[in-house]
Amino acid sequence: MLTSAQIDAYHRDGFVKVEGLFTPDEVNELGEDMVRIINEWGEETIGWPGPWRDRYLPEGQRRETKAVFLHNPHFYSAAWGRIIFHPGLVGCVQDLIGPCVQWHHTVLHAKPPSLGTPFPMHQDYPFYPHDGLDFVDCLLHLDATPLESGSLFAVPGSHKQAPLEHITGPDTAPHLPPDIYHPSKVETVSLPAKAGDMIFFSYCTIHWSDVNRTNAWRRSVRFGYHRPDMRHIGHEKDKPYLNIVASGFKTNEKSDPIAKIS
Repeated sequence: MLTSAQIDAYHRDGFVKVEGLFTPDEVNELGEDMVRIINEWGEETIGWPGPWRDRYLPEGQRRETKAVFLHNPHFYSAAWGRIIFHPGLVGCVQDLIGPCVQWHHTVLHAKPPSLGTPFPMHQDYPFYPHDGLDFVDCLLHLDATPLESGSLFAVPGSHKQAPLEHITGPDTAPHLPPDIYHPSKVETVSLPAKAGDMIFFSYCTIHWSDVNRTNAWRRSVRFGYHRPDMRHIGHEKDKPYLNIVASGFKTNEKSDPIAKIS
């Protein structure tokens, strides 16, 4: 699915954008269902709380931003369940981490019009730390996402630093210290996108996004995939770490079959 140049770019930079991976018909179907999911099941918040907002937003806007986050859209829509196995999506992930791929999550990150929330610089690793680095986040764009709508920015090569220490706590979401990691201090690459484009990035890649200041929604949905032999940090060693296998087979190295079937 990916060219050798795209694979090289991912391993060099920590991210690669694939244009038009999803067809207009696919985007329309998924987008229509997502509108209904948001209207019937979504809840609007200000986005991630925390003192980082003092560094990313002017004083009058720090409590005025808007966001809709929603996990597992396949709980509400069959179309969003089928897409976990999308051949183009899974094929690209296979090109990056190997033939066997385990799904981890699907989550909507929607920025409503006029002050859709920004996200501070962070890695995704602290949100779902695993015992390996072959974890790919895949960001599907359901809407045209120019810079002014709060598109993704990434720091090239930052995934090679592996997991970094983040600011955490009950009153915020994991983010990097703004005194060190801030768009004014760290060079980033903008990744505007069209509807149907997908950005693949390592969960160790530093990224951020700005406010949506347009009069249109910016809806993007992140899928997470990893190698089936990886486990969440802290998961009990004697218990299997199971989830949907999107391609290949999950091998059990400790199996003791009661019967052999040939």
